[in-house]
Amino acid sequence: MEPTHTYERWNDLPIRALLLSVPASEDVPMFCNFIREALPREGVNTLVVRFRYQYQFKCHPELADRGALSEADVKQIVLACREAGIALVPKMNLLGHQSEELELMPLLAHYPQFDESPHLNPPDPWVSPGQFDFYCKSLCPLHPDVYPILFALMDELIEVCEADSFHAGMDEAWIIGDDHCPRCAGRDKAELFAYITTRLHNHLAEKGRRMWIWSDRLIDGKTTNLLGWQASMNGTHRAIDLIPQDIIICDWKYEDAPPTPAYFAVKGFDVLASSCYNPEAAIGQLEQIYLIRKNAKRAFFSTTLSSRMKGVFATSWIDAKAFIDAYYEPDSGLHTDLAINTTRTFKELFAEIRVNGDPIDQKAPNNCPGCDLQ
Repeated sequence: MEPTHTYERWNDLPIRALLLSVPASEDVPMFCNFIREALPREGVNTLVVRFRYQYQFKCHPELADRGALSEADVKQIVLACREAGIALVPKMNLLGHQSEELELMPLLAHYPQFDESPHLNPPDPWVSPGQFDFYCKSLCPLHPDVYPILFALMDELIEVCEADSFHAGMDEAWIIGDDHCPRCAGRDKAELFAYITTRLHNHLAEKGRRMWIWSDRLIDGKTTNLLGWQASMNGTHRAIDLIPQDIIICDWKYEDAPPTPAYFAVKGFDVLASSCYNPEAAIGQLEQIYLIRKNAKRAFFSTTLSSRMKGVFATSWIDAKAFIDAYYEPDSGLHTDLAINTTRTFKELFAEIRVNGDPIDQKAPNNCPGCDLQ
C-alpha cells in the first residue's frame, strides 16, 4: 500500500543558521559578497555574527577591542543580509569568556571589579586547560553595576544590526559562585546562572527581542558523561528549570550526536542542533531533528514538541576570512585542517538539507485518531 501521509519535508526547517566571526574592517566587502552569493545558495536563512567587543560602541567606547568595526562597516553587513533575505543575529559572551589565554577581554580590563575571581589568574606561560583547570574569566552575576553596562552593549548591537534576536553566549562558565567572591560565595551555582540569564532575557524581552544561548551549562555532565566542556560539572545544569522557556537553546555537539536536542524540547525550549567540524556528527544531529519533528507530529498530543525542533546551526570558530577562503578554495593547500573541516561540515550539512528535499512519507497507524495532521 502506498504511503498516505506526509509529515515533514527535509528542507522544512524554520531556522538554518551559520555562525561566523566578525570580519576585519578591510574584509567587510568580501564578507558581504559571501552573504549575498553563497549563503542563499546554501540555504542559510540566519547569520549569527560573533562580535564580542569588536564593535566601536558609542555607549562605552572604552570597550571597543582591537580591529573593532565601525557603524558604517556593520551597516554594510546589515544591507547584505537584507538583500539576501537572511536574518542577522549579533552575538556576545555575557558571562564566561571574559579572557582569552593570558589576555583579559575589554570589560574586565576596564572594570576589574566585575571579575568573579580576581584572585584566580591563568597560568603563565599559558597551557591548554584540562577538564577542570583554569579556562577563562567570568563576570560576577551579582555585581549590581555590571548590568547597566551589559544592557547598553546589547541594546547598541541590536540597534545597529537591526536584529530581532540576540545571542548572549553563556557557555563554558566554569567560574561561577566562586568561594572568594564577596557576593556569590556559598550561593547555589544553578540559581546564579539562572539569575544572570533571566535578567538578560528580561531586558531583551522588554525590547521585543528573543534570547539565544548555548546549551552546555544546562546539561548534567556527570549523568550524561558529557563532562565539563559540552556539559556542566559544577551544578549549573539545574538552572534549566529556573530560566524562561522562550530562550532558544543552541545545543552544540562537535564530536558526535547525543540525543540532547530532545531533552531541551521536552523541557519546553526551542532547539537548534549545533555542529562545527565533524560532518558525521552534523548529519547525525540533523537526522535527530527530522525524526523528532516527524514522529512528534504522528502523536496527536505532541505537535508542540515537534515545533520546538527549530533547525540547525553550523558554527565556525576561525577567522571569517579563513572560513570564506576555505569555502571557495578548499584544495588550495593554504588552509588549516580546522578551516577545511569546518567549511566541509557546513557544506555537507546544508547539502543534505537541499538534496533530501523530497517528502518523508509514513503511513499513519490505523488506531491513531489524530494522525491526519500534516
